[in-house]
Amino acid sequence: MTRSGTKTRSSQSHSWETVVNRIVLLIALLGTPAASLVSQALLEPPDGKVYHGTQVIFGTHVGYLGALGDTSIHPRVRGIFLSVPGTRPPATAFAGLRSFLASADSFGFIPEVGLFLVTSNASPTGATDSIIAVSTQYDYFLDSIIVISRNYGKRMFVRIGGEFNGWWNGGGYHRYYYVTAFRKIVNKYAAFGFRDSIATVWCYEPDGANDFDSVGVNGPLWYPGDSYVEWFGLDVFDADHFDQSLPDTLRGAITRKGKSERFLAMARSKQKPVFLNETSAKGVTLTADSIDSRNDWNNWFAKYWFFIGRHLEIKGFNYINQDWENTGYPGWGDARIQNSPYITAWYRQEMQNPRYIHLRSPITSARDRSVPTNAFALFQNYPNPFNPTTAIEYQIPNSRNETTVTLKIFDLLGREVATLVDGLQDAGLKSVRFEATNLAGGVYFSRLTAGSFSATRKLLLLR
Repeated sequence: MTRSGTKTRSSQSHSWETVVNRIVLLIALLGTPAASLVSQALLEPPDGKVYHGTQVIFGTHVGYLGALGDTSIHPRVRGIFLSVPGTRPPATAFAGLRSFLASADSFGFIPEVGLFLVTSNASPTGATDSIIAVSTQYDYFLDSIIVISRNYGKRMFVRIGGEFNGWWNGGGYHRYYYVTAFRKIVNKYAAFGFRDSIATVWCYEPDGANDFDSVGVNGPLWYPGDSYVEWFGLDVFDADHFDQSLPDTLRGAITRKGKSERFLAMARSKQKPVFLNETSAKGVTLTADSIDSRNDWNNWFAKYWFFIGRHLEIKGFNYINQDWENTGYPGWGDARIQNSPYITAWYRQEMQNPRYIHLRSPITSARDRSVPTNAFALFQNYPNPFNPTTAIEYQIPNSRNETTVTLKIFDLLGREVATLVDGLQDAGLKSVRFEATNLAGGVYFSRLTAGSFSATRKLLLLR
């Protein structure tokens, strides 16, 4: 009886696969419009993967690394701040950058250099973007930074201007001039032969004005242009910058969360990945008290991770593990995770999620690295289960020039619900985004066909 039952289930399984195969082949003959692949920016990981990073200001990363403990979940990205020209002697600033890049070379993390265009944030006229844009006064400073970076010789993130339209940048950057300064700096990297090694970041903070995409009589107020910007950056501190339960508008006015969402929508429209360059649990004072810690986790951290998970375009974050209250930021609290055993334990568990890229993680760790590069492959989508967006990766062998590829989605009854790819493609690892906003929850199948190769993977959409 058992053998008979097993044989029956096996026959049904083969029969079902035959039905799916026939449906796929039949629909493939009909043809559908091709969908474009998500373009890849410099240092961009596959969809569904997120860089784990930290900022090193005030040496706070030391306590952060100690709290994480496990070196397999140490941050892949570390950031440093430099002001152009700032208040320190230039030689001191240059020595700090050399030391930082030497550490990157030694430990293997990806450096992120944040260039703040200010003399002093405390000065109401401290912004230097307009000076950089129209004069050569600070060119020597910029040239020195670029030469030091070129001597390091490896890929890095460069965030130009910090948070571009915040009033706190020496009284605020200047419309149009900031755009000119951003482009000038990028062109300088190109002139020194290092442009292809920097992933430029254009960064916003939702306490700034809601005019980041505005265009005036002289052009864009703030956006330097697609050819100058590889990554969008978004800095979030307060929970209402990202809490998904909050409204985007309130009494006819856009909220801070709404501004974050609108900025992310702009990134998606331009197919740009997003890095959360500065994030910290503002307004939270972490302590060893378990009840307070549970509330802090639920009110800030859990909402933060949920925010990242809901936005596939977010592909990196830097946490600032800072005691803000005692370093000149009254009311900001103490966001050091090592203060709370409860927070530390849950934080470690979150970092063990396979979506995060750590110091020892390959950027391409989303795919099965056991598959040789000279073979076709369809990889499991990530995340899975998902709601409502997931990433599907596949591989075209290096031995091929161009291959006709179709990637389609079918429901449990074998009906096609989406065509993601249909056309000629060259060799390499590909990544495509599947949006299931209008589909009911349940089981779906991705089906890759390329020449005589075909493969199917099961996807689970949760509602």
